[in-house]
Amino acid sequence: MKSNKRGISLIVLIVTIIVIIILAAVVVLTLSKNNPVESARKARFMEDVRSFQDELALSVSKDYVAETMNRKNKFNATEFKTIKEKYIPSFTKDYEDKFAIQEDELVYNKENVTENEKKWLKELGIKILVPEEWENYIGEMTDDGVPVPKGFTYVEGTKETGTVIKDDKGNEFVWIPVDDVSKYTKDFSFPKYDDTMNDSNTSEDELPEGITDETADVKKYGGFYIGRYEAGKSEDGTTPVSKKGAVVWTNINYYNAKKSAEKMINNNYVQTGLLTGKAWDTTCHWIKDDVTKIAKGSTLTDSRYYGNFKDSESPANVAGAGTKQKAGYSDKWMVKNIYDLAGNVYEWTNEIYSSSSVCRGGSCINGAKYNPVSYRNSSHGSSDSHDGIGMRPRLYIKTD
Repeated sequence: MKSNKRGISLIVLIVTIIVIIILAAVVVLTLSKNNPVESARKARFMEDVRSFQDELALSVSKDYVAETMNRKNKFNATEFKTIKEKYIPSFTKDYEDKFAIQEDELVYNKENVTENEKKWLKELGIKILVPEEWENYIGEMTDDGVPVPKGFTYVEGTKETGTVIKDDKGNEFVWIPVDDVSKYTKDFSFPKYDDTMNDSNTSEDELPEGITDETADVKKYGGFYIGRYEAGKSEDGTTPVSKKGAVVWTNINYYNAKKSAEKMINNNYVQTGLLTGKAWDTTCHWIKDDVTKIAKGSTLTDSRYYGNFKDSESPANVAGAGTKQKAGYSDKWMVKNIYDLAGNVYEWTNEIYSSSSVCRGGSCINGAKYNPVSYRNSSHGSSDSHDGIGMRPRLYIKTD
């Protein structure tokens, strides 16, 4: 009878040993610094990125020429289709989640690149979409580079039209960009209740508790957020909300308005407080170009055409003008995605003049010609409360 037992042939043994040697060599090469596979990947990656940079630079140059050297808007994009079709023709799906365009520059998303790719990008000088020094407080960036604090999400708008964000409770804020922190200042040329009011006789604004430098977030992030709406009351009636349709919170004196605004939000990333005189005036200057386009005669010193006043004129003289309305009542009373900055009710600020607190923005029971968006009203004491005076929060993004 024949035996069915078979031994391992010498040839099979030799082949097995060769395969093991090859695999061992691959492992050694993979772990070594001179890994040819990884070196080839690095070379291709860096070549692709350089091509992206070159094509983007060419697109930027063409746009400069097309705009006759008077170019206002820089390129910003996070969507693959936009990046490829408009700015970088060689952009491929392999890089879809890795890169974006921010202020004419190629930037990368830290969450979607490998550790080796991070090193290579550092060699190429490519910046991170959310800068490392912002990561403790900023969760994401908009297409055009506006920082969105952690705990907030993007809603609508652009840096030019007014970027809107909201928190998990639905409170909405609008970004006020500040390219030069020296422009974050008061403007005493604006109309005021007391013509003697100026920088020398107006005390330093009372900042929210815990804020020692109101320009800290402006310097670091290039701007600041203010409430999209005049403040209403929360359901329990203890803290302000910044929501469309809220009943505007009035009959509150300056001291209580300050305390309430500071209680609205205070966490590891952001803190709220009343607007200061600097924040109000900076906001006025930011909306300046838009208000002059609304109707003939529209200016920062004549708000009849975009605010709720007793003398509102078209397009602002909608049904209900001249009486106090809920927050965000009419889009005709909105500029740069900010509602009711002019008219409806005056708003307390942290500005103090003599023994009086200062409120801004005019009121529906007054005329816009003499109480416009830029008006400084120092006729009320800090303990006074009035049905025509409310408030609006300023959102401070925390810094190290």
